[in-house]
Order: sequence, then structure tokens, then C-alpha cells
Amino acid sequence: MATVTEPTGSTAVGTATSGRTGGWLRSSAAQALLVFVVLVAGYWVTRLMGEPSWAGGFPTGPGDRFMAWLDQVYAWIVANRNDSPLFLYFFNYISVGLGSAVVLINQALDFLTWAGVTALGLFTAWRVAGWRVALLVLATFAVFALTGLWTESMTTLALIITSVFIALLFGLPLGILAGRSEMFYRGLRPVLDFMQIMPAFAYLLPFVLLFGIGNPAAAVVTAVYALPPVVRITALAIREVPQGAIEATTSLGSTPWQMLTKVQLPMAKRTILLGVNQTIMLAVSMVVIASVIGAGGLGDAIYQALAKVNVGQAFQAGLAIVMLAIAMDRVTGAVGHGTRTPNIPERYRMPLSAAGLAVIILVTAIGRLFGLGAWPRDLSIDIATPVNIAYEWVQSVIGAYTAALATWTLNWILSPLDLLLSGSPWWLVVIAATALGWIFAGVRVAIVSAVSFLVIGLLGVWDNAMDTLSQVLVASLVTIALGVVIGVLMSRNDVLAAILRPVLDAMQTLPPFVYLIPAVALFGIGRIPALVAALIFALPPVIRLVNDGIRGVATGSVEAAVSQGSTKWQLLTKVELPMARGSLLLAVNQGIILVLSMVVMGALVGAGALGNDVVVGLAQNQLGLGLAAGLAIVCLGLFLDRVTQGRRAPRA
Repeated sequence: MATVTEPTGSTAVGTATSGRTGGWLRSSAAQALLVFVVLVAGYWVTRLMGEPSWAGGFPTGPGDRFMAWLDQVYAWIVANRNDSPLFLYFFNYISVGLGSAVVLINQALDFLTWAGVTALGLFTAWRVAGWRVALLVLATFAVFALTGLWTESMTTLALIITSVFIALLFGLPLGILAGRSEMFYRGLRPVLDFMQIMPAFAYLLPFVLLFGIGNPAAAVVTAVYALPPVVRITALAIREVPQGAIEATTSLGSTPWQMLTKVQLPMAKRTILLGVNQTIMLAVSMVVIASVIGAGGLGDAIYQALAKVNVGQAFQAGLAIVMLAIAMDRVTGAVGHGTRTPNIPERYRMPLSAAGLAVIILVTAIGRLFGLGAWPRDLSIDIATPVNIAYEWVQSVIGAYTAALATWTLNWILSPLDLLLSGSPWWLVVIAATALGWIFAGVRVAIVSAVSFLVIGLLGVWDNAMDTLSQVLVASLVTIALGVVIGVLMSRNDVLAAILRPVLDAMQTLPPFVYLIPAVALFGIGRIPALVAALIFALPPVIRLVNDGIRGVATGSVEAAVSQGSTKWQLLTKVELPMARGSLLLAVNQGIILVLSMVVMGALVGAGALGNDVVVGLAQNQLGLGLAAGLAIVCLGLFLDRVTQGRRAPRA
């Protein structure tokens, strides 16, 4: 009887919990709709009143003064960069050191010649990940060579190596400290949370202010952007070491250092290596974005091609970046998992490594002897021309339809929403944001929401921030709707799930910069391609989280609903979706934050708004405007993140 009673109780609890959760969701949606109705009503009331002065946008005076002050700070830094002790003995040394490190690594890769680099990459990939990954690495080097982008690829690789080294140099010790000290972990966690919700573009301006334009700033900003995963995952790995192993080591009289080096790090090694993999992948994505601040390499090749709307050249550079990202992911992922490493007996490992090193040295020597250097550009294959021909053909076939879709979306959805947000009284928008924070996440988030919007106004970029917010809302709505539908279908069909998983894995490996290329190819330059790129970029994690959430619903609850005659639609809407609320909220949260990061980056293809302010600030030395826009992006990210995290799930 006990075996029957326990599942019944669990089902009852689950049903009650899902009922309360569903009620909360319906109530919150109704209240949010009411807020939107009030905002629309306020907009039209002020229009009918002739747009009185008290009902306009945020006053620009405070923002103008703030940006002028920032410009003065920047002018002081430029004038005193070689005189101030802070720069003379600190930041300038770091800048020179990092610039020299990138140059030295680049020179080392040049010294190896293309043949030596290829031999080194092949042997390393085979040794740590097996022959299949080694073939992938070979294909990656072939793409570098045949696209004529070998030199740019080596520059990007040198920047990645430098930034990852910096990130690991600081991240691993911080992660170890966070894993061993609860107090330090609690203090560090909100900082890591904040860093991970900041869009990549928001990182650029502060480091340009300190390090100027060029490789040093690119290396630092890439390292900082890639730092949180290795810190967080290292801390998690240390904290998850079995307590029994720690107690046994302590009882034997081990010192804290011995416990760390002999027990915790060895047992946490695999998880820590997965953190290193994540850091490397973030570095790959950020070093491409850092081309905006003079990083050079493959990112600059894409940036220049997109600026000229040369889809063929952008495709060439994008293909090289995609191959680099996939190859680095497979190699470092295999190190973390340790499942595809060739099974070589212990006694043969050292001789084999020595033989591999000898081969690399021999290949390099032959390459130097014949003066190979980088792969000759005249031996490359022109991919840009046929891609541009195909692009023109696609435009001739569907260009009219995509243009009509873009125009309709812009005129009937995006522009009206932007007009509503920027044309409503600023104080009403702040109240609406505060109300949404209270509805979805409580009093604290309501206060955060109000402060975030007030800060945006005081920064002097209110209209552009509302433009960015409107783009994020539109793209997020489509992303979440598609993600939920595809995630539900994926959870229902194992064959579809098996097909989609590798596709989603590959999509999440790609740097975000790359998604702009097909968007521009289909929709040209403007806000719509930025929305399309944001949609494609944010879709995979939403699909994955919805699928995982529905598959994680207790079997007993599903069986109970089916036994009571529920239809598939009732099962989905009354049981599975309410009980998967945690995963759904996380999917919404991740989708919106990723959309924000991509929409801001869409300034590179004419999306305007806050991202354009950052680009203009960098290009025209208007650091006040750029920093104000960057801070506004952070405030929007903070608001969207906190609101979409929601309240804690109700306890049964």
C-alpha cells in the first residue's frame, strides 16, 4: 500500500503546485496587460492635450552635463596619459605588456610558418581529442589558408591566447577562493551575475578610456568578458568535492595547501576544464566584437565587409571564425570530458610526445628553409565572388518579399512601439517599468526597475534607450513564442530532439557577430536585420530550456493527468507548462538578455539606438556619449534580467 500512497501524494502536491503556479502566471499576465493599457491610454491622452511640457521625454539637461563631464575626463586622460603616475606606472605598463604579448605570440606563430602551425595544431588535437577532432582542425587551417585570411586568423588566435591566459590567471585563483570560502563566494556572486548580464558592447568604452584603441584594450576587455564562467565553474567544482574525501584528508593531518593540491583540484579537474572551455568560447566571441576598438584579425575583416555591404567577403571571414570557434570548442571540450583522448599506454606517452615535438620542429625547420611564412594569398580561392552572385540571385528572387516583410514590421510593429515608449510621458514609462517589476518579481525589483529607468534618463539617452527597448521587446516576443513552440515539439518527439540537438549545439558555438551576415544578406541594412540576427542568436537556449523543463516534469503527474482523461492540450497547458515554470522563466530570461546583447550589436548594420551611440563614441572620440550609452545598456540589461527572473516558485 505504501508504494501506491506515496506517488498519489506526490501527484496531489504537484497538481496543487501547478495550479497555484498557473494562477500566478495568469494573474501576472493580466496585470502586465493592464499596465500596457494604461501606458497606451496615457500616450493618447497627452497627444490629445497637445503634448504639454510636463508630459514629454526625459529632460536632457542632466544628461548633457554628464556627457560633457565625461568628455572632460577623457580629454584629461588623453592630455595626461604620459604624465599622470596612475597611467605612467600602471595602465601604460599593462598596455605595453599586453601589446607586446600579442605581438610576441603573433611572431611565434609566424616563425612556425603555416606548415609548423598546422603540424602543431594537428598533433595537439589528436593527442587530446582523437583523430576526428584532428581532421576538424586540419579543415579549419585549410579554411584559413584557402580564404586568404591566414594572417588575420593568426592575429585573432594570438589575441585569444593572450586574453584566455589573463582570464585564467585571475579566474582560477578567484574560483578556488570562492570554492573554499563561503563569505568570499557570497560577495563575489552578485559581481559575476552583473558581469554576465552586461551586453558585450557595454564592456568596450571603459577599457578604451584606460588603454586606448588597439590590441591591449581588446585583450583586456576580452579577458574580463570571458572571466565569469571559469570563476563560477571552478568555485562550483571545488564546492562539490565529496565531504567524505575532505574529512578523510583532514583526519590524516593534511594542511589546507595539501588538501587543495592533492584532493580538491584533482577531483574537480574535469569540471574546471569545462569552465576553461566556456572561457575560451566567450573569448572567441568577444575578440571578434573587439574589432570595433582596433583589435584587427577576422573580426575586423567582417566589420569592414559589413560596412560595405559586401556579403561575400563577410561570408569568407565568418566561415573562418565559425571553423575556429567549432575547432576550439571540440578540442577544449574533449579535454574537459576526457572521453575521446587516444588510449595510449603510460610507457609510450612520453616518447610519443617527444616524437611529435620532433616532427613539429622538423616541419618548422623545413618551412623556414623554404621561406614559407604565412600561406600565400595568391594560392587562395575566391569565395566572395560566387557568394555575392548567389546573394544577388537570392535578392532578385525573394528580395521584394523580405523588403515588404521588413517594411511591414517596421511600420506596423517596431515604429509604433518605439513611438509609444519615447512619446509617452517619461514618468509614466518609469511607473510602468516599476509596476512590471513589482508584478513579476516583487518590491525589490520594482525599486531596481525605477532606479534603472531614472538613471537612463539622467544619462541623457532616453529616446535611444526606448528605441533599443522596443527592438528588444519585439525580437524577444518572437523568440520566446518560436522557442516555446519548437521546445514543446522537441519534448514530444525523440526523433526531432535527436535531429535538433546537434544543430542547437552548433548554433550556440558560433560567435554572435556571425549571425549578422545572413541577416544582412536577407534584409539589407537597418533595424530589421538586427532583430533577425537577435532572434536566431537567442533561439537555441530558449528551445533547449523549454525542452528540458517539459521533459523534467514528474512522470507521476503526467500519468495521473492522462488517467483522468486529459487531452494533449490540457496536459500541456494544465500540467507540463505550469510545472516547468522554473525552466520557462529561465528560458524567457536568457532569451531576452541574449536578444539585448545582439540588438545592441546590430548598430554595426544600421540598427541605430544605443549601440549606434557606442559606435559613434568610439569612432568620433565622443567618449561621453559612448559611455552614457554603455551605462544605459547596462541599466536596460539589469531591468530586463531582474524582471524576467520572476518570483520564487511557490512552495508546496
